[in-house]
Order: sequence, then structure tokens, then C-alpha cells
Amino acid sequence: MRTSRRMLKQVRRALFAAFLFSGCINILMLATPLYILQIFETVVPLGSLETLLLLSAMVAAALLTSAAVEFARDNILLRSAYWLDHELGHYILENGVRLATPGSEMRQDAAALDRLRAFIASPSLIPFFDAPWTPVFLLALLALNPTIGLMATGCAALLLGISLLLGAVTSRAEAERAKSAERSQQWWQTVTGNAQYAGALGLARGAADGWELSNRAQVSAGYSIGKRTALLRAISRFVRIAAQIALYGVGAWLVIRGEIAPGALVAAAILLGRALAPLEGLVGSMRALQGAYAGYRRLASLPPDAVTPRLAASREPIVGRMEIRDVTYFHPGRKAPALRSVSVTVEPGDVIGIVGPNGSGKSTLAALLAGAIIPSQGAADLDGIPIAKWQRVAPAPPIGYLPDEPLLIEGTVHENIARFCDAPMMAIADAAIRAGVLETLKSLPFGFDTPVGPQGHALALRERRAVAFARAVFGQPRIVVVDEPELGLDGTALRRLVATLNDLKAAGTTLVLATQDPRLLELCDGIVVMNAGTIQAAGPAAEVRSRIPLDRRPAAERSEQPAVH
Repeated sequence: MRTSRRMLKQVRRALFAAFLFSGCINILMLATPLYILQIFETVVPLGSLETLLLLSAMVAAALLTSAAVEFARDNILLRSAYWLDHELGHYILENGVRLATPGSEMRQDAAALDRLRAFIASPSLIPFFDAPWTPVFLLALLALNPTIGLMATGCAALLLGISLLLGAVTSRAEAERAKSAERSQQWWQTVTGNAQYAGALGLARGAADGWELSNRAQVSAGYSIGKRTALLRAISRFVRIAAQIALYGVGAWLVIRGEIAPGALVAAAILLGRALAPLEGLVGSMRALQGAYAGYRRLASLPPDAVTPRLAASREPIVGRMEIRDVTYFHPGRKAPALRSVSVTVEPGDVIGIVGPNGSGKSTLAALLAGAIIPSQGAADLDGIPIAKWQRVAPAPPIGYLPDEPLLIEGTVHENIARFCDAPMMAIADAAIRAGVLETLKSLPFGFDTPVGPQGHALALRERRAVAFARAVFGQPRIVVVDEPELGLDGTALRRLVATLNDLKAAGTTLVLATQDPRLLELCDGIVVMNAGTIQAAGPAAEVRSRIPLDRRPAAERSEQPAVH
């Protein structure tokens, strides 16, 4: 079973290998100060050209090896970062959809993955790999001279303290900035995604002002973090430069006293620079570390793979009995339930109509029967297994669903009908024929190869619904749930829809129709009347009609054909 923890564990192994490579790089960097020390201590006093050539060849080999190891380390980090982005991104999207994770949660998961990937692939991670090897250089300085070593150790401790202080003073503000940035980005995407409608509705000024309010908190938090970071970075730079100057001053004093040689002073300066560089880099990388660590913790807590029925393995057709038992459902952020203690049973081959006024819960009940939503309380089962689990079996769920607002993903008509899986053209055409929309789709500029655009906005509403209806019957599902199928249809199109539903009924397909149109209710064997989230009446169609008048339109209006929306 795939889990985010297993993927992160593989990346941790790669990071540990990169850390060991960093250790090799740092050890090889000792070649430079040793070379300088030998030049002053051996080559110059003896005047040996052979020794100089040998030492130069050795240090050149060390530097070339260091460059090769550094290239390998950076390549490991890049491959790890983008492997994680690809594999875990696929996992977040697929498993989130299967588990019906709210879109806002999936967007936050994707943002956390983006932060972690960017941190691993960026130079901000390198100081955290180099800093643990700082004691190697400090020990070398202590070996050269205890006074210089103690001074360098004190400066290193001070820079480490500044890094930790920066993390402490910016962590809370960084969390507030991240939340504000997410709200601001969501506002921006909502308005720009519907810019034409927003302009026609007179929302230009108000939308911009609303975004400015949501963005103000982000700007304020970002400015506060920037000021603190700039101050501590300036202090850390001052400490590093002051340490280098102090080294030369103390080193000159020690040379004068004869405690160290001039070559040791030059070597000490190189060692000190190498010891303090990653600690100063920690200050600039601390914000990136905080964001990456928060993302890591979020990703590590993702749920494991959704467990779904293995239809392809058993090859046994479903019976098709749906049972809703005492279901209550709350829309996110709502206190009042959209459905309250609803119980319905749909037998195989039934044609059930769901009627009721606007806001009565008929669309919510249809979505529940299609597995689009998960009950807050109660159970919604198909053959004893939760409907939501059945529906998340790819690529052919047992229930076809046409919501009132069709969902299309950027791609072609063919790809959307096939649910972005491999499918021959004949299978797509067959689905269009069964849905009665073949002529509508053939009339598109490029037929089934017509791009639908972002969210399907390159198509008209009637065309989007035609694609969604063909997708609903693609794969010949045993059950089809349609919500307001008459929307946007004229008289001719409505008669074609009735004929299509009749054909599906004759083929033994179980149909659930959430509709207000009495002509579609004529097809139904049973009717469920919804009112304020509860079932007002349910039973055989003739019996429900005799108890509750379902067509309350005036007689003159009943004779009219539905208009095009």
C-alpha cells in the first residue's frame, strides 16, 4: 500500500546520502589550508620545486574530486526533489479524489509539496548539510592554535544562536503570512477565473478592494518578517567579518610572539571562512526551512491509499441495490443539515424520480446516490459497500453521474468522455449514441477532438452537458444518476432526452432522475418527494401522484414547450 510516509522515507534516504557527500566535500576542502601551510612550512624554506609540484598535483586532485562529489550531491537533491513532486503529487490528487477530500485541503497539500520540493532543489538546503561539519574546521583551528580555535568557536556559537533566534522570532509571523497568502491567492483565482462575468456584474472595483483587504495581512506579515530577517542577517554578516578581522589581528600578535608561523595564519584564515560560511548561510535559509518543515509534517500525516473494491479482479457484475439508511449530511461550513435522517432503497432496474422545490435537498440526495458526497451520519451503500468507494474505482465506476453543473477538465471532448483513460473512438461514439448527444458532439468544430477549455468554458452549457451525459453512460454503467437533465433544452432536445432515458430503462439500467419536469416523471416507477432536507413522501409513482400534485403549473403553461436557457 502506498503512503506518503514511505515516499518521504525514500527521500530521507537520498538526503542522508547527500549529507554524507557533503561530509566528503568538507573534508576535501581541508586540502587548501594544508597546501598553504606546507608551502610556507616546507616548500619555501627548502626551496624544493619537486615538493611544490607534488603538493600542487595532490591539491588539484582533491579539488577535482570535491567538484565531482558536489555535482553528484546536487544531482541527488534535484532528482529527489522532482521525483517526490511527481510521485507524491500524483498520490495527493488521486487519493484525495478517491477519499473525497475537500478541494481546499488538497490545495494546501499541493502547496506543502511545492514548498518541500523547492527547498530540496534549492541552494537553501546546502548550509544545513555543511553546518554539521563545522566542528571539523574548528578542531583544525584548535590544532593550529588554541587561542585562535577558541575565538573561532565563540564566533560560530554566536552565528548559530542568531540562526535559532531568527527561527523563533519569525515562525509565528510566517504561519500567519502563509494563511493570508492562501486567502489572497484564492480570491485572485476566483475573480480572474470569472473576469468577464465579474466585469459585467460591476464587481471590478469591489473585487479589487476585497483582494486588497485579504492581501494586506500578507503584506504586513511579510514586511515584519523581512525586517527581522534583514536585521539578523546584518548582524551575522558583521559577526563573520569581525571574526575574520580579529583572526588576522590575533594571528599577527601570535606571529610576533613566535607562537605560530605566517603560513599557519593564512591557513587559519581559510579554515575560519569555511567554518563560518554555512552558519551564516543558516540565517538566510531559516525561513525556507520553516516552510519546508511545515510542509513535511503536513505531507507525513496524509492518509494511506484508499481501499476500493477490486472489480477487475473478480469480474463479477454488481447486483445494483442501493440503500440509504438514516443519512444526515451537512454541507461544509453549514450548521443546518442539507439532508436529515433520509432513508431510501433503490432496487435494480428501478427508475426513481426525486422532486421537490429549490433547496429541498433533491440535488444533494442525487449526489449522495452517485457517491459524490459522503454522509455525515448514516450509511449509503451499493450491494453492501459504501457507494463512495465503488465510485472511486477507475476507470469505470458502476454509477454514471450527470450533475446539474457539469465538471469538465481541460482537454478534448474524447478525453473527458473517456475520463482521461485510453479508449477507442468507437467506445466514445457508442457512449454519445446511448446518451443521445452524438449529433451535438459531431457538430463541434473538431468533433470529439474539440478542446473543452479550462473548466469546459470553451463550450456552451448545452454542449458541456452533452459531454457530461456521454461520460455518465460511458462504460455502460448499471446505474445512472442525472440531476436536472432538462436544463438548457428546447422541446426537440427534451423529446430526444425522454427517448434516450426510455432506451436506458428498456436496457435494464437503473435510473435516478432529480427533476422538476413532469414529462420526465412519467418515466418513473417510483417517486421521492423532498422538502426541507427530509422525505415528504415516497413510493410507487401512481400512488405518490394521487397523494401529492407534482405539476403545479397553470394549464396554459403546461402546453408550452420548455424554452432554451
